[in-house]
Amino acid sequence: MGIKNFETRTNLRDKLIKRGLKADKNKLEKALINYNYFEMFNGIESLLLDNCTPKRYQGVHLRDFLHIYKFDKKFTSEVLAILNQVEERLKASVSYHFSEAYCSSLNDTMQYTNKNNYMDPKDSNPSSSTYCSFSASYPFQNEQNFPIYQYFNDFVLFKSGFLNKLTVNYEHIDDSFYQDHSYIPPNDVDTHTNLQVAVPLWVAIETLEFGKLLRFLHYLKIPVLEKIMADFGFGTGKRNQFLNMLDFLLCLRNNCAHNSLIQRFRTPNKYKINRLLIRSFKLNPINLGNLPSGLKLFDTLKILSFFADISILERHLRKIYIANIFSMGLKKGKLTNNLLLKRMGNENFREWKAVLRGQKYIL
Repeated sequence: MGIKNFETRTNLRDKLIKRGLKADKNKLEKALINYNYFEMFNGIESLLLDNCTPKRYQGVHLRDFLHIYKFDKKFTSEVLAILNQVEERLKASVSYHFSEAYCSSLNDTMQYTNKNNYMDPKDSNPSSSTYCSFSASYPFQNEQNFPIYQYFNDFVLFKSGFLNKLTVNYEHIDDSFYQDHSYIPPNDVDTHTNLQVAVPLWVAIETLEFGKLLRFLHYLKIPVLEKIMADFGFGTGKRNQFLNMLDFLLCLRNNCAHNSLIQRFRTPNKYKINRLLIRSFKLNPINLGNLPSGLKLFDTLKILSFFADISILERHLRKIYIANIFSMGLKKGKLTNNLLLKRMGNENFREWKAVLRGQKYIL
């Protein structure tokens, strides 16, 4: 396609009008000021073009672009809010069950920084405190889990100075509040310059991004992890599926946080998919083969629905569906809706409703 040269807003306005877009020039100029051209026009135009070579619109108004663009942003906002709820539940569950196992007394407050309380995926030594019994067959160790598998010692909680950085970088974590004259730090935990300072896991965990939280989960020993999984309705023996599902929620969260068009979402190819998930959720990976990869929004929302209620999303989908038909007419509106739904992973509106209304999946 080549690198596109800079164009003035006037040139962009005239180009859109020349292609047949129906718009008041002043309103179009305002839209070009308020919105990113690449996101709103380039990102959506293939849904609305009547002809691609040359590009030509037939019966398409500026409002049609705005409807789809604003739908995308509202949908993104709702999905991100749901993902935040899942993240909050995960952090609450992790901090509770890990603290119950390792940090239940004052002097053990900082045991979450002790590597001996975790499992190193690469450690195949049965006599080691961080032994992983399935090290040789660790899932996706050469794909998305490569850094997790290879660099256990680099995890943020294991780095010297973690506690000092915590109290320096986060104003709400005041070292004067988190100190106790009775506290004596045990061996192998991180310490503050003030040896009487210790920050509980349920406070520290709030500073971890979703990606670091996922890494935390990978390193948990099985008894603790299975208690966390149980909080989310997972039975024993489903560790690989649980962590792989969180891979895709991480991808979706990153897309939402970067404000990219959610309708164009797909998981990166490096994120491989567990085959049991494909069967259980009836997923349709873009790339098949020995290690399938590439999920669009529809399939990723199936996975999200296992963790949270996503029914609020239906009203936004229904609203854009009706708006497109009302604005463009039945034929053009239905065509646009089908293209939009297909882009998101499934052009069948009934199947979307089933997923958004809480269709059940069994692992």
